[in-house]
Amino acid sequence: SLPPEAYGAALCALPGMGPARLTALARAWPALDEAWRRVREGTAAHDLGVASALGPDGASLPALWKARSQGLDPEQVLAAHHAAGVGVTVLGGAAYPEALAADIEPAIVLFHRGRPDIVPGPRVAIVGTRNATRYGLDVAWGLGRDLAAAGVRVVSGLALGIDGAAHEGALAAGAAPPVAVVGSGLDVVYPKRHAGLWRRVEEAGVVLSEAPLGAAPERWRFPSRNRLVAALADVVVVVESPRRGGSMHTVDAAPQRDLPVLPGPGPATSPPPP
Repeated sequence: SLPPEAYGAALCALPGMGPARLTALARAWPALDEAWRRVREGTAAHDLGVASALGPDGASLPALWKARSQGLDPEQVLAAHHAAGVGVTVLGGAAYPEALAADIEPAIVLFHRGRPDIVPGPRVAIVGTRNATRYGLDVAWGLGRDLAAAGVRVVSGLALGIDGAAHEGALAAGAAPPVAVVGSGLDVVYPKRHAGLWRRVEEAGVVLSEAPLGAAPERWRFPSRNRLVAALADVVVVVESPRRGGSMHTVDAAPQRDLPVLPGPGPATSPPPP
């Protein structure tokens, strides 16, 4: 009698439930109420795909899921999200962004603040280092402003540095709505100094996450977040990034989706690439 969003949100609230494990559950039981029933019975790992997704470090998770699920009411979990102003949609749902639905690794459950219906349209992801130079911040801001003014949705991760500068520029244009993907629950602002920026992006566009209420910004969530940044883009632009920086997860995800990756313009005095 409950919508699939209720079961999806409840599954996301279980310990150790990342995108790969949730995807395995949804592949085994596309009806999420059935996946929830298997979790509550403690039989989810009987499926070979789920057992494989658990990995060597997740052998104890089925027992933890069973125990934790006894105290979770999916209806109440969904109501708590709605009370916090967080929308929930599932893959195949009416509000689920089409760009992500067609991805090779779509999110099974997506949480949002703002309007997910603004996603359709041309989209460019602007990514780069948190430790940006003044020049890099200016470039990201200018790109964000000019793209938004031209009707292009700027996609980024709301991180410090390049991400935040790109969205500040997009907001300054007051034109195309910004799109953000974050690596925590939508009630856990990270970084905290971007609380005002989060709010303005929510008001003008949409902030998306795979994480339920209360989810901390754990390190493992950000590579998963970055694949969604790539999935939402038509083009990925990199402005200042070390070769092993976090933004490289987005760059690596781009060719898997046949997306072009473009470098942001560097200073005229920059040394040539090796």
